[in-house]
Amino acid sequence: MAGTFSLNSNLTVPEIFRQKNIQSLDGLRAIAITLVILWHITFGLNCPSFIYTMGRYLELGNSGIQLFFVVSGFLITGLLLKEKAETRNIHLKRFYLKRLLKICPVYFAYILVIAILKIIGIAKIDGKDFLAPIFFVSDFINKGWLLAHTWTLSVEVQFYLILPLIFIFLPRNYIFLIAVILLYDLFYFFVRLHPALFVFRGLFLALPPVIFGSMLSLALYKNWLKKIHSVLMHPVFAFGLILSLIIFFPRLYHPARFLRIPYDYIVSSLLMTLFLYYAVHCSTRNWVYKILNNRLIVYIGLMSYGIYIWQQLFFAPEPVFTVYPAWTVFPLNIILALATALLSYNFIEKPFLRLKAKLK
Repeated sequence: MAGTFSLNSNLTVPEIFRQKNIQSLDGLRAIAITLVILWHITFGLNCPSFIYTMGRYLELGNSGIQLFFVVSGFLITGLLLKEKAETRNIHLKRFYLKRLLKICPVYFAYILVIAILKIIGIAKIDGKDFLAPIFFVSDFINKGWLLAHTWTLSVEVQFYLILPLIFIFLPRNYIFLIAVILLYDLFYFFVRLHPALFVFRGLFLALPPVIFGSMLSLALYKNWLKKIHSVLMHPVFAFGLILSLIIFFPRLYHPARFLRIPYDYIVSSLLMTLFLYYAVHCSTRNWVYKILNNRLIVYIGLMSYGIYIWQQLFFAPEPVFTVYPAWTVFPLNIILALATALLSYNFIEKPFLRLKAKLK
C-alpha cells in the first residue's frame, strides 16, 4: 500500500504539463481577479448602488481568492511533480528563486509606494504594520486596509516553503498527511473563535483550496482519474458543475447557507477544482475553452497578480487617507488600477519573469 502512495514511483507527466502554457489557467485567474475587484470596488468612493449591492450581497471576493489558491496549488504541485518525475529530484534553490522572482518585485514595489504615502502624510498606517508583510506573516497579524490583502501572499510563500520539503522528505503516505490537515481544518472552524487559534484563520481558510488543487495534480500524475475522465468531461456533468458553482459563489446569503462554516468552503473548493479539471482538458471547440482562452481574458489573467497587488490602493475607504484622494473615486479608480497594473506588468514583472525563465 505504501508503494501506491509513494512519490518516488508510478509518476507519469500528464499531457497538459508537457505544454509550455496550460490552457485556461490564465482565464481562471482572470475570473478570480474580477471577483476580487467586484468585492473591493464597494469600499471605494462613489461606487454605483447596483454594484455596491451586488458586491456586498454576493461577497464574491472570497470566492476569487479561493479560486486563486486552487490554481496555485494545482500549478505549483504539478511543476514540482514534473521535476520529480523527470529528474527523480527537486532543486530547492532554483524553485525558491523562481518563486521569489515572481512574487517579490511587484510586492515590495507596492509596499514601498505605501511607505512613501505614509511618509508624505497621505496614508494613515502604523509603521509596525509593515513588519508582517515584509516577513510574509500577514496571515497571522491584523493590518490596516492598504496592506490587508498581503495575507494571501504570506500564505502563498508559506505554501512554497513547505510543499517541496514534503515531496522530498515525506515520499510515502503523503495522502494521510493531507487527510489529517483537512480534518484539522474542519476542527479549526469549530473552535475558530478561541483567541489562541483565531490568529491562524488566514492560513486555515486557504488550506482547502490549496490542498484540493494540489490533490488534482497528484491524481493526474498517478492516473487516478483515468477511469472517470469521460464522466468528468461529460456535458451534463459540466452543466451541473457550473450550476453548483453559481450557487456557491455568493458567500453571504446563498441557498446553502447552513453549510457556510465549515463545510461550504470545502465543498466550493472541491467544485472549483473539478471545474479546473474540466477547463484544462476541454476541447478547443468547447465554449468554456473559447471564453477562458480569449485573448483579452488571457491578458487580464497574465496581469492578475499585478492587478491584485495594486487594486487595494485604489479601492480604499475614505478613512484610510488623510485627504480625499481622487484615485479612490469611481470610475477613475478602476481606470487607474488597471493602468497601474499594466505599467507594473510591463516594467516590473516582465523583466523578472524573463530572468525567471532563464533559470534551468
